[in-house]
Amino acid sequence: MIQLTTTGARTGRKHRVPLGALDIDGRLVVVASAMGSPKHPGWYHNIRHNPLVTVETDAGTFEAMAGFPPDRDELFAEVVAREPGFADYQARTSRVLPVVELHRLDRVRRMGDWLAEVHDWLREELRDLRAGESQSLSQRCLGFCSALTRHHTGEDTAIFPMLARQFPALAPTLTKLGDEHVAVARIQEEIQRLVDDETDPARLRAELDRLASLLDSHFAYEEQTVVKALNALLPAPG
Repeated sequence: MIQLTTTGARTGRKHRVPLGALDIDGRLVVVASAMGSPKHPGWYHNIRHNPLVTVETDAGTFEAMAGFPPDRDELFAEVVAREPGFADYQARTSRVLPVVELHRLDRVRRMGDWLAEVHDWLREELRDLRAGESQSLSQRCLGFCSALTRHHTGEDTAIFPMLARQFPALAPTLTKLGDEHVAVARIQEEIQRLVDDETDPARLRAELDRLASLLDSHFAYEEQTVVKALNALLPAPG
């Protein structure tokens, strides 16, 4: 048994409920069975809006992110193999019982921490670029923009889809971040045009200032909203 504390989707208040949990190959799993009720339990609706939870076990208390694993069917089969009563609960209702994985938030360096480090590196590179001499500005612009494009492409094609599958509550956040990537790309296109033209260094510096302003707010928002989710899912790259 565990105690799961969620944040109310409508009220914003904390709600603490006891749940049966299973450790499946090191993965802490709970099922939103409500004993076969036709409706999902309240705690399930809460984590759909805010996946950050607190878990209390006999061994201690920790923060976690409640995610929806892509291998739900395989996990539920393992749950039933260990606790056959869940098969009875599923038979009582037409809804598919959600399986929820509780990803512990540890203090060791994880993927979200690495993302913040990448942001710090990009901030420093852009700061140095804007402070540099005009003679080397064009070449350094190309190098920075290439690195930034690779970073955002990796987020759009891999990281954001993964987070959306695991944590549906992050969908509006990820959409906003994706839209900001498009805005950043437009500024990069203008920078590329100015670099190719090589006739208006003052305009090039103005566009770099505009890019820096947008990236400052973009990186801050991203770090505020997705670092914990990434830390819950993945270790930092080696």
